[in-house]
Amino acid sequence: MTTRKLATMAVIVAICCNVFRRHFVYAYQTTIKPLMKKILLSLCGLLLLASAFGQTTELAVSLNSGLFSFAGRSATSSSFINYSPSNPSYTNDPYGSRSGLSYGLSATIKRVIHRHLLIGVDAGYEDLRSKVAINSVSEGLGYENFSVATHGQTILTSRFIALEPFLGYRFTPGKVNVDLTGGVDLAHCLSARENGKAEEDNGISYHTSVDRKTISTDLRPRVQVSAGYRRAFVYVGYSFGVSNYMTGYIGGPAGAYGRLFRFGIGYRLL
Repeated sequence: MTTRKLATMAVIVAICCNVFRRHFVYAYQTTIKPLMKKILLSLCGLLLLASAFGQTTELAVSLNSGLFSFAGRSATSSSFINYSPSNPSYTNDPYGSRSGLSYGLSATIKRVIHRHLLIGVDAGYEDLRSKVAINSVSEGLGYENFSVATHGQTILTSRFIALEPFLGYRFTPGKVNVDLTGGVDLAHCLSARENGKAEEDNGISYHTSVDRKTISTDLRPRVQVSAGYRRAFVYVGYSFGVSNYMTGYIGGPAGAYGRLFRFGIGYRLL
């Protein structure tokens, strides 16, 4: 390899590293660092409060899946794609009432007070997906607009870093621990994007890929029940969001609110 090629490669690597560094620093300063401060402050406050009453601290990790969808005036089971050869295509209403399979992972620290009362924090990552069926495509070609029948779907994927402070009560039937908890998901939205595909019967296809981030934080009251034996446990929970994903939309009253039914498995480290 010649000296000129090596120098060119070195310049390219340096440019890529510089771009990555700038984007990472920006993301860290604007999103990661403030969120980490909130998590640590909340966690320390809860644990200090609980430590005054004494007893057991538990630390656990978990993996979960779930069904995410939207409810509200603007949530819909079907919609259509607006297509134009000169502008990006998009789904007219991407907030689907059909559930998409979601997943996440989290770490939980809780304090067991007097054997039954619980106080703690759950922090983790969520990848939430909802679906909407695409029954037609509206095409705008010059001064003409017409609709064609299609079959397909749009998936709206929203990614969050979530923090849930909670309170609860532990039941102990035999050797099984059953925890009933209630809290609020404070979910910071990292990104939201629709990806849609629809096809005509003759094979012509249409695609969408559009940024759909409209909120910074989704507040979701949450109830959950878990059952554990020794260090392993399973759980189910339900969260209902109160943040409107369509705030600021023009065209009359609009409302789309997240709903998440989750289930998962976990392992207690402490």
